Amino acid sequence: MALEFPVLIGGAAINRNFGRRAALLEGELFYPPGVFYCKDAFEGLDTMNALVDPVEGPKLVERVKREALEFKAKAAELETRVAESSAQQRDFQVSVSRDVTVPVPPFWGARVTPTREVSFAGMYEGIDLKTLYRLHWGARGTGAEYDRLIAEDFEPRRLRLQKEAEDKGWLRPTAVYGYFPCQSEGQDLVVYDPTAFVGGSLTPRGKIEEVARFHFPRQAEREGLCLSDYFQPADRSRFDVIAFQVVTVGHGIEELGAALNARGEYADALFIHGLGVAAAEGLAEWHHQHIRTELALEEGRGKRYSFGYSACPDLADQQKLFALLQPEERIGVTLTTGFQLVPEASTSALIVHHPQAMYYMVRE
Repeated sequence: MALEFPVLIGGAAINRNFGRRAALLEGELFYPPGVFYCKDAFEGLDTMNALVDPVEGPKLVERVKREALEFKAKAAELETRVAESSAQQRDFQVSVSRDVTVPVPPFWGARVTPTREVSFAGMYEGIDLKTLYRLHWGARGTGAEYDRLIAEDFEPRRLRLQKEAEDKGWLRPTAVYGYFPCQSEGQDLVVYDPTAFVGGSLTPRGKIEEVARFHFPRQAEREGLCLSDYFQPADRSRFDVIAFQVVTVGHGIEELGAALNARGEYADALFIHGLGVAAAEGLAEWHHQHIRTELALEEGRGKRYSFGYSACPDLADQQKLFALLQPEERIGVTLTTGFQLVPEASTSALIVHHPQAMYYMVRE
């Protein structure tokens, strides 16, 4: 049975071009009701208002269809340019040094971070307040009016909710992470079974077996970067290390939000939900620093990349990360059929230790 209603999508791990791809069912066949990317709930409301308008609705659907088809044509051209770029850069990126000391991990494989080591203060410190206030809580404007809203409402509210969340157990931060031996092969990162390595040694003691392979896109311009460039290539016979993590603040924030919505306390539910999502990001940043400390990296070295973003856009790779860390059994985080994390206030990431690692865009 074919669906006959418009679909609105959004979230940090996807973008407008993802929506354009999703709108094309097969080839150039457009999903008639339309697929609409909305960066936040406010754009979602604007989209719905336009769709129910008998004049503006058809115009919006037609515009989205045109953009989707134009994007498909540009994507084909980009694929050709990427192939040409990859052919020119089969060796390890010239701009990325091979001669980097690989840090020694404290253990191989995956483990849960002990609850006593998880820092509420560190989690809160890692929150991006601009994102919390503007994106999740809907702050608008600039200048004195914005400053007054933050000082008199949002900041006291945040501090109160943070204390209540810790005291009443709305937020239950937990994390699973691990270190795995790896090498790069072109645009692939090959991850090996850690049981062949003893202690923190980067020299295998047994048979080497591949347990996961991640394929990353390469920039077709600028530096021509690919995430695999930051790891030792297989043809050098040296092993590298990659860290993975999954963090969550648990189901409590969702349960509280559902209870508030059921009572019609929608504004409070919005504030609670926003804090939970922001706290998960803060926890991810705190845990990234925890990994930096264990690897004895200097301050600021290395970067954290999450699936769905430009450098590693394939959300299906979450399955491979889950096979390595097993967060379902260890901390109660699961995947949907669309490779989204449950609870929603959870994040996953791979950690690159290379000192030249940077955030970059791979144009779609």
